[in-house]
Amino acid sequence: TSIPTYWNTQLIQCTMRISKHSFGNRRNTFAAIIGNSIPASLAKLFSIGRLPFAIVAGALLYLAFSFATQCIGLVERKTHQSGLGNAPLITDTSLWLRGPNSKLQSTDDSPLAGFKPGITAAEEISKKPKILPRKSKLTPPNDSLFTVFYNLFIPTEAISAANAVEVLTEQLEQVAGSLRRFEEGEKNSKSAVVYYNLIGNNEIYPMEKISDLCKSLHPGLSCQLLNFFETASEAATLLDIYQFCQNDDKASVQRTNNDTRVVYIHSKGSYHSSTHNNNWRREMTNSVLHQDCLFPPNDACDVCGAQFYTRFSFMFPGNMWTAKCSYIQKLLSPEKGGLYEKLKRESIVKFFKLRLWGQLNSTLMEDRVDYFGLGRYQLEHWIGSHASVQPCELHKKNVTFETMILGMVNSAYDYEWSMGAPREEVISEIPNARQKLEENEDAQFREYFYLPGNLIKWFSLYGKDGVPSQNSWVWNFFPGGHKWRNLVRDYGENALDEMVKQSSPGYHSAFTEGKEKNNNYDFDQDVEILSDPNDPVVVFYQISFPEGRKKEAILTLKAQFDVLSLGQYNIITRYYDKKRPVSIYYSVSGGSPSNVEFVSSLCKSKSPRVTCRKLDHFRSTDVKGETLQQLHRFCRSKPSSKVTYVTNQLPREYGVNRTETFSIQKVRAYTTAATSKMCLKSRDKCNVCGMEFYPLPFQHFAGNMFSASCGYVKNLIPPEQFEVAMNHIADDVLINHLERAFTTELTPFTPRNLGLHQYSIEHWIGSHPDFKPCDVAPVTKSWFPFLTGRSYIPNDYSSSRVYDFLWGLAPRRSSIPPNSRRFSERKESIVQRRDEFIFREYYYLAGNLHRWYKLYNKAPPITSWVWQWFPKGDDWWRGNVAYGSNVVEKLTEPFTDEGVAH
Repeated sequence: TSIPTYWNTQLIQCTMRISKHSFGNRRNTFAAIIGNSIPASLAKLFSIGRLPFAIVAGALLYLAFSFATQCIGLVERKTHQSGLGNAPLITDTSLWLRGPNSKLQSTDDSPLAGFKPGITAAEEISKKPKILPRKSKLTPPNDSLFTVFYNLFIPTEAISAANAVEVLTEQLEQVAGSLRRFEEGEKNSKSAVVYYNLIGNNEIYPMEKISDLCKSLHPGLSCQLLNFFETASEAATLLDIYQFCQNDDKASVQRTNNDTRVVYIHSKGSYHSSTHNNNWRREMTNSVLHQDCLFPPNDACDVCGAQFYTRFSFMFPGNMWTAKCSYIQKLLSPEKGGLYEKLKRESIVKFFKLRLWGQLNSTLMEDRVDYFGLGRYQLEHWIGSHASVQPCELHKKNVTFETMILGMVNSAYDYEWSMGAPREEVISEIPNARQKLEENEDAQFREYFYLPGNLIKWFSLYGKDGVPSQNSWVWNFFPGGHKWRNLVRDYGENALDEMVKQSSPGYHSAFTEGKEKNNNYDFDQDVEILSDPNDPVVVFYQISFPEGRKKEAILTLKAQFDVLSLGQYNIITRYYDKKRPVSIYYSVSGGSPSNVEFVSSLCKSKSPRVTCRKLDHFRSTDVKGETLQQLHRFCRSKPSSKVTYVTNQLPREYGVNRTETFSIQKVRAYTTAATSKMCLKSRDKCNVCGMEFYPLPFQHFAGNMFSASCGYVKNLIPPEQFEVAMNHIADDVLINHLERAFTTELTPFTPRNLGLHQYSIEHWIGSHPDFKPCDVAPVTKSWFPFLTGRSYIPNDYSSSRVYDFLWGLAPRRSSIPPNSRRFSERKESIVQRRDEFIFREYYYLAGNLHRWYKLYNKAPPITSWVWQWFPKGDDWWRGNVAYGSNVVEKLTEPFTDEGVAH
């Protein structure tokens, strides 16, 4: 009963193969194979007395035979007319066309050559090929004309393996053809060596057969296996090239141009077979084996290939090239997980952060992993990664990438070796982007895909060795080059940092350093005040006096002191309860000594039940995190207490010029809420309380004012360490976003949304997985959500009704604060209907779980509100139980797409 199934599988594979390949004039021997296999199969059926079934089976097999003969007759290897000559055709269908126990005989010149008569396929593939021991040093023969390093991948799947061997045969014939062209008009024969790594399948075409194939193609062609890998990338062979070029005696190996040149090719299309990939591979291979790439007319050329690109990286599209060993010596090792990979990633992150802060832009091209050289694409960027590269190429400037992949390149007309980087244009540029840049010199100067991106990579990878010389071709090639040349001349590898510094960057730490570093306050000296039997309200107060807005700062300061001196607001009586004393610990950022004195006198002039202690005074208004640092210290020492945090300057939304940072109405309301009896009351279901809580784009309270239990606060990461941690987490997030593991459909990334630098202090209080928020602001639902575009009506802080507090567990209002830029509930409803967004949206559980595990190595308990509030919370909880810290990777993986066509 397994026989029809088996042959059906082969016919399906055959049909699939027809749909994937072009075909020539030679035919396989499939009919002979079926002729040998079917009689034995039918005999087995007859022998067990199942005549009726055998007749039916025989009829089915006859139909299968008729179809298969027509089908497989079309399965032929396409022969590339330029260079293949009369090389023997190697067809690798011998294994997959036979049953696992077939003893099919073969002749020496048949496609099944190499399988001994009477030996089953299963026995044949069970033999492990001999693997040459890895050599620490490769030494090609002295008479070798050129040295090729070949990254060969043969898949384990049968049809793909068949295609891979066709690719192998074709590329080795191209190497042999290059040798024959060098022999034309000469009496002496030439020789070359091909070092190759075999990846994937070492059974269908072992090294002995590859060696024999090379000799049959050209007697001077030697093919030597370096190693076999079940799984590997191009890094394996590129690493062999790198190590080969480190040898001191390399210059004596090839007696041409006083420097060893190596050739790198790979079996492109052996896994993703297509007409475009086949055309692309053939042309790349032909180009690097051309005399002008093997021995460039100008020895200054470091690297040569079909086409040299400069737009998104210095590279040869498809990654086949020849290169000088003296140049390769300058590069970092391409080993997987090595320094090149690490620093390459860091360079990408550095650009993304500079773009977030408005220092650089990327107008020309979209964000894609291949454009930035991330993951497997970093290997394509490797050969051109040094600032000293002197490229040359073989194609004429008018030969485009499309011309190459369509197989329309004619070597007689389209080859014209040239030095330098003649082509600027590449495919996939954003329409009209270049025209926009041409109208703006500063935009050209800051365009990543011009010089800034290359400088970031060179400086990140090679430091001072990555500084281009003052006579480098890059200064004239790229717009804005002369301005960058002057910066590099003056500041070397620090030129980019100096540009950012001169541009007045908007980022800074929320903490101070050096002499201004906050001396930890000794809270034990206030034991008498803090141990008052009336349970004092402990308030940590951040006061800022920004230059030019000191009057506004003073007005909000007075309003807050009025609230703090009145007592704790009681919604039932609509009056302030003065039973509890207030202990204020404050820090002052900015302002003059007279401003600091004003704060002290203001405190003394208020109620005698208000006590003030100055923590510190900082000259810079940027220092806004030190007060939280002291609050955290207080809670570590007094975990049974409760603390309140207030500030006279409201957080500013990034990128918004119009700001309400000193809105007296909001500051008064937020302060009243945080110090109200509702928020100060201890509750098991809530550990942090404020005016309005929002879970998006990060978990926070409006105004960043709150009251919290020290039992919760003490488990938070110290605020200063938290800022550093959030900056590091953003590195991973930005890379994951580029890889499309995270989406930002709801609202774009901004420094504030990611909690970078000074914005980290807004993220801090809600960062722990044990966070249990509640709020007190009124909640009013909209009567006409479809007309207004929102489900809840924003609170009017100019009205006294805003003080109609109503305590409740949060979240219980809209997802994100009203009037947030580029966010709408309509957009959110679309996102929530599609799993590919729900499971990857950074602002939902994907991003939150990523941060929780990075910061605290845990997820919220099953009783947490997050599993009920966020979409697909049940699925995320089950995933969390199953995968732990790997839950985000596991649940986003089915929806992750690099966005790059193969």
